[in-house]
Amino acid sequence: MDVRSAQDLAPHARAWAELLLQSPAASPMLSYPQISAFFETQLLESESWLCLFAYEGERLVGVFPLISVRSFGVPGFSILCLKTPYNNLHTSGVDCLTLHGREEIVDVFVDYLSLIPRTWPLIRLRELPEHSPTMVYLRRAGSKLSVVKNLSGAEGYIPILGDFEKYRSELSSNFRRQLKRGSKKLQELEEVMFHCRERSRSLIENMRRFEEVEDAGWKGAENTSIKSVAGSSRFYTIAAERFENEGWMEWNLIETKNKTIGAHYAVRIKRTLFLLKIGHDESYSLCSPGNLLLAKAIEHACRMGDVDEINCVADAAWHKNWGMQKRSLYDLFILPKIPIISPLLSRILQSELFNQLYSYWKK
Repeated sequence: MDVRSAQDLAPHARAWAELLLQSPAASPMLSYPQISAFFETQLLESESWLCLFAYEGERLVGVFPLISVRSFGVPGFSILCLKTPYNNLHTSGVDCLTLHGREEIVDVFVDYLSLIPRTWPLIRLRELPEHSPTMVYLRRAGSKLSVVKNLSGAEGYIPILGDFEKYRSELSSNFRRQLKRGSKKLQELEEVMFHCRERSRSLIENMRRFEEVEDAGWKGAENTSIKSVAGSSRFYTIAAERFENEGWMEWNLIETKNKTIGAHYAVRIKRTLFLLKIGHDESYSLCSPGNLLLAKAIEHACRMGDVDEINCVADAAWHKNWGMQKRSLYDLFILPKIPIISPLLSRILQSELFNQLYSYWKK
């Protein structure tokens, strides 16, 4: 099934959520809330989207969200360039979502795209972890795809093992002292409150508070905050509303006299908490609100016992302070195996000239 409008996409939301919850790769980036919000707010005028669905009877077994970028070629033949949704500020790691054990459905979707007359699809996927469905499938024998794979980065994550004090004791002594100094400074403020999984306010109010505190930090100064980037507020609000409908949206906040000085825009799916956006007010930097809020979120996850991992969805220098583990991420180009054409394209995709162009394309 080939869907190309928001009106036609929405009826698949429930089946999509059920499929996501059955996947070991369950992530916000593979969900209807994230993808639908992206399609509605983030496409360039020159781009169009399509979302492929595979059903067996009434059961959804595969979803592949794609953006048509461009085509090029000669009369009678063209290469159609497609990509999964990507924005370096909020959306990465988008893959073909498949039922666990049925990752070969990737081939079904590529076969479908190959049926477009006189056209061969070239699909670009960005920042996939090893357990992502396409990565799992490509490790198996018998794939009908030609693939070029490049290491593209990493994401930091914290395994939650249930004993916060033990985890804290294993942090460096310098960082523990920094946390202690920040905590003492925080105690000098009035009416300090931590809110984990805040549910008493409306989503719009928590969204407003998050946008303001994020803009009060370095992201605001560098014009990369939600408030600074055109279209970002609408994207995040739409996605949050849809995550909320699934019961996945979470807000963590630290406040003084009802002023928010640190916040997490987070999504919890199954037993992983994804910190999709974080922010803190730098005028309170002596209190280390960002660090203290993360410490509280880790402590809360340990106490609740329903989180196995806190995923920061990125790789940053400050992750080292928290002893975060790293998970490698990969970029892929995939295309059907076509005699002569596929080997030639694969060589081009691995050439130095293409790597230079690719580096430019990634920006």
